[in-house]
Amino acid sequence: MKTLNLLAPISQLFKPLQRQSSSRVNALLINVPRVQLSKGKNKYLLMMIHMHGLTRFGRTIVRGSASKDHEEIFEEIQKEMDKIGICAKCLGGGFISNKEDKKVMKIYGCCKTFGEAPHGRTKDILLSWTKFQHYNIILP
Repeated sequence: MKTLNLLAPISQLFKPLQRQSSSRVNALLINVPRVQLSKGKNKYLLMMIHMHGLTRFGRTIVRGSASKDHEEIFEEIQKEMDKIGICAKCLGGGFISNKEDKKVMKIYGCCKTFGEAPHGRTKDILLSWTKFQHYNIILP
């Protein structure tokens, strides 16, 4: 019982460190743009990014490219996130037809490697992004 009482003050020392780490996590995650897409037909991935061991503070992002495969997009994002100490998990993929001149997007399809992304969630993220707020986003 005496050893437990001795450990109690030590646990108090680590509480401020936990608060600082969550604010650091938030700062790192907020600096990562939620959406990056090209014009035209994009292969896209819906991904969850978080600090290692702190999945509760995750953020969902959308990444797409007209010229790269789903696997290439994933590897590029993983390298980019590793540099800043963030883990990336793929939630699925598909295709986004981005017609900027008409302000219309169509989200559809499935990625063979990572499975189908929840397209409704992707639509919500796109609509929350200022650039795409006034777009007509069509789901299958």
